[in-house]
Amino acid sequence: MITADGRQHVMLRNAHRDLQLVVEGAEVWRPVRLSVDAIWPADRMRQHLNALECLNAFHATGQFPDRLFPPEARASRLRFVLQALDGSLGGASHRQIAMALLARQRVQADWTDPRNHLRDRIRRAVRRGHMLVNRGYRDFLV
Repeated sequence: MITADGRQHVMLRNAHRDLQLVVEGAEVWRPVRLSVDAIWPADRMRQHLNALECLNAFHATGQFPDRLFPPEARASRLRFVLQALDGSLGGASHRQIAMALLARQRVQADWTDPRNHLRDRIRRAVRRGHMLVNRGYRDFLV
């Protein structure tokens, strides 16, 4: 992809992992020599080193190293939220959503608890899911 400012974006893809390179000063359709700045801002150093290591590993083995792609810390929470949203959009009640996502015994035991922990968890998940659909997803793009 070439952006309006002439920068070329090259995406290297291996399975479900991507490494994006921004190329300036040469056409990527021809053989190119990659060069990088040697000095980086301290707050970006780890990302730059990981990208170089990833590129070197991809060149040598055709694979991206697993250790450079740690699982998203929020993945299990986001999965729960999206599953709750899916149930809500499908017309399921909060109790039905809880039964689908959690152990049946837990729902039967805790659903009527006066402190409402389980009900609140489902309500928060559904609300967060709707918030993500309504522009909240943009937080992930920053």
